[in-house]
Amino acid sequence: MVLPRDHRLSGTRVFDRLYRTRARFHASNLTLRVGVPNLRHLKPGLMGPRIRAAVRHNGAAVDQQDLRFAVVVSRKVSKRAVIRNRLRRFLHHAFMKDVPRLRRGHWLLLSLKPGAAQRSEDKLLQEWNQLLGRSGLCCDYE
Repeated sequence: MVLPRDHRLSGTRVFDRLYRTRARFHASNLTLRVGVPNLRHLKPGLMGPRIRAAVRHNGAAVDQQDLRFAVVVSRKVSKRAVIRNRLRRFLHHAFMKDVPRLRRGHWLLLSLKPGAAQRSEDKLLQEWNQLLGRSGLCCDYE
């Protein structure tokens, strides 16, 4: 499943900013980085008309309703692109199911650690839910 454009994170400046953030939550196979949205770091193609207008007219840098997500699956996880893409699609789908319960106003970067490809989808989903609970983004999980 492809993420809708208004939920996608992309661009080097966005990823660099999220990698520098201190809000990190670790599980055995996943790392979740949480950042506050800064719209000036987004690529113009990923801004909707409402966001573009806010940045242009008000100089608004933060959108409290913005919720964006990206999954990073390096070649250390699997050498095969088919497996990396399957993991990415699975985690995109898990994110989209949880969107209604997540708190708005955050950018999320989920990185998979080496060895995650050998784990079952149930195990990865369980770790995703634990990370959401620990980060305080979703109060439904522990």
